[in-house]
Amino acid sequence: MASRGLAARNRLIPVAAAAAPDPIAAGYAACERATRRAAANFSLGIRLLPRERRRALSALYWFFHLADETVDGAAPEARRRSGLARVRADLDAALTGSPPDARWAALADAVARYCVPTPLLHALIDGVARDLEPVEYADWDALRSYCWDVAGVVGLVSLRVFGGSGAESESAAERLGYALQLTNILRDVREDAERGRWYLPMDETRRFGVDPERVLAGDPGAGFEPLFLYQVERARALYDGGAELYRMLPYVTRPCPAALVSVYRGLLERMAADPSRVLRERVALGTPAKLARALAGSARALTA
Repeated sequence: MASRGLAARNRLIPVAAAAAPDPIAAGYAACERATRRAAANFSLGIRLLPRERRRALSALYWFFHLADETVDGAAPEARRRSGLARVRADLDAALTGSPPDARWAALADAVARYCVPTPLLHALIDGVARDLEPVEYADWDALRSYCWDVAGVVGLVSLRVFGGSGAESESAAERLGYALQLTNILRDVREDAERGRWYLPMDETRRFGVDPERVLAGDPGAGFEPLFLYQVERARALYDGGAELYRMLPYVTRPCPAALVSVYRGLLERMAADPSRVLRERVALGTPAKLARALAGSARALTA
C-alpha cells in the first residue's frame, strides 16, 4: 500500500520542460562545420583560438566564403549577381535584428561581440563583386585596391577577434592579408585565366613578355617564370612586413594567425621551387607538412 502511494506521489511531480535550443549556439556550430569543410588551411589556424574567439572567427569566415562562392559558382552571371544581392540583404537583415537563419544569427553575434565595423563586411561584398566580370588590373596599385577589399578587409576583421587594435597592428594585418591573397592568386593563375581573370599586374605582365592567352593555352613562354617569381618576392616582402603583428596581439591569440601564415608561406615556397607547376595542377601541402609548419609558426609567434 505504501509503495502504491509513493508511486502515485511521484507521478504528480512536474517534469521540467526541455530547454529550447539556442539558435546562436546552433549557428556557431554550423559555421564551424562549414569552415572545416571549405578551408582546411584556415580552420587549422582557427582551432588554436580559445573557444569563444574560435566560434566568432568561424562565423565570420563562413560569411567571407559564402560571398566568394556566390560569385565563383557555375551559375549564369545574372543569377550570381542576384545571389550576391541576396547575401547583402541577408547581412543587413542579420545586423538589424532579423537574421534569416541560425548562421546569420551567429555572425551578427560575432560582429556585436567583437565590435566589427559593418562597412568592412560590405567592402568585402563589393570586392568579390568585381569578379563578376572579366578581370584585369593595370598595375600593383590597382591590384592592391582589389586585395584590400577581399583580403585586407579580412585581416582587419580578424584583427578584432584576435584582440589587436591601433594603426600599427592594422597596417600589419593588412599586409598579411595582401600576402595571403597574392599567394592564392599565384596558386590559381591557370584556373582564374580560364574564368577570364588575370590578376597579375598588366604592366609587369607585359614587361616580362607574358601573354595571358598563351598561358591559358598551356604555352606560357619564357617570361612566365620570371614574372611569377617577381610576384613571389612581393609576397615574401608582405609576409615579412606583416610578421610584426604577432607581438602586438594578446599571447593567447598569437598562434592562430602565425600558424595560418606559416602554412601559406610554405605553399608559396613550394610554388616558387617550380612555377610552371601551377599550370599543371593545384599546388598544395600535405597534412604532415601543414601541421609541421603550423606548429613551427605558432612557436615562433609565442616568442615574438
